[in-house]
Amino acid sequence: MKNRSTIFSDLGQMAQGAASLLDEIRIDIKNIMNAREQRTMNESNLVTYEDFQALTTRLENLVSRIELLEVQIKNDKQVKQTRSKAAKKISKKNID
Repeated sequence: MKNRSTIFSDLGQMAQGAASLLDEIRIDIKNIMNAREQRTMNESNLVTYEDFQALTTRLENLVSRIELLEVQIKNDKQVKQTRSKAAKKISKKNID
């Protein structure tokens, strides 16, 4: 009977070793597939979602800054026009 239990024990260890080996092979194949997928994406010049979101946010910030600067320029022009009109009125009064 000891012979049988030793055989079953050995067969169990072999099966466990085979299952462990298959699991390691599965993990290796998954890593290889992921590496190939990543390489393909890098070669096709695709942008990641995080990079796209960062660029979109930066673009939105730049657009808002440009709009703010345009408003400031417009206000500065109006102030200059108002000052020049006031200066003309003052110079006319001084001439008269």
